[in-house]
Amino acid sequence: MVHRSATVFEEKSRVIQQIEFAGEQFVLTLEAHKSSITALPGEFAFVDCGENILLRRPLSYLRANKEQKTVEFLYKIIGPGLEALSKLQPGDEVSLMGPIGTGFNFEKPNQIPVVIGGGVGIPPVLFLAEYLKNLNQGHAPIAFFGSELPFPFATVKSLITVNGMKNDNNTSIVDMENKNIPCRLASLNDFEGCYQGYVTALAEQWIRTLSKEELKRIVIYACGPEPMLQAAAKLAEVYQIDCQLSLEEFMACAIGGCAGCVVEVTLPEGVAMKRVCVDGPVFDAQSIFPR
Repeated sequence: MVHRSATVFEEKSRVIQQIEFAGEQFVLTLEAHKSSITALPGEFAFVDCGENILLRRPLSYLRANKEQKTVEFLYKIIGPGLEALSKLQPGDEVSLMGPIGTGFNFEKPNQIPVVIGGGVGIPPVLFLAEYLKNLNQGHAPIAFFGSELPFPFATVKSLITVNGMKNDNNTSIVDMENKNIPCRLASLNDFEGCYQGYVTALAEQWIRTLSKEELKRIVIYACGPEPMLQAAAKLAEVYQIDCQLSLEEFMACAIGGCAGCVVEVTLPEGVAMKRVCVDGPVFDAQSIFPR
């Protein structure tokens, strides 16, 4: 079963907080009662950016907090729409449509979720790691995140051991550490405590320490730039493990009407064109990068 919210809501939300990080990266917190209750990992919202920007922007949920009735989004300024969004201040109102899309399938029993996120592709997989940890159903997620910009999160020297990691590769995200989720970071830049290289290579350092029985329980969940997704799919192929990819695509309507976000997908019955907004954004890796 693929997780998908039954209803898409349009609601007026209120800006609670907007935090700017290096590299024109922002974490936006909105009060959004309906969306906060129903959003699942891998789904996204279609957000009005204000300033008379005609088209909304699709943003993957970073978190959804039912108790506080808030949702969070991580984004980087790319174009006038997200630049306008970055100017919103606490108390401002913004229209939000969501949750939209087909999210991650995480119902495989006794699985070991491996989340791999790159850049602004981090939100859906970070959301998934925290969500599965909170479910307390025996899932033990492990996270690997990569960025060429400074990470838009508070970081810390991790006290959680991760097999295959060198002693100087010990930096984690504070939120992951506080939830006791093993996490390591990668970058091609010289960030302290980070693996110097691609995040998929970092993940492989851990994966290759696993036994055959452990590998059977692994599911990779990845989101990020296309080369990173292709590398994640290749990693899954080499080790013969399941892999789900969350795609990033420009969208005009986000509800399947305009077909402006179609991608080629290989299915058992042949090649088909699927809409990222409603058929995805999550797809099986083999359908996007056939073996």
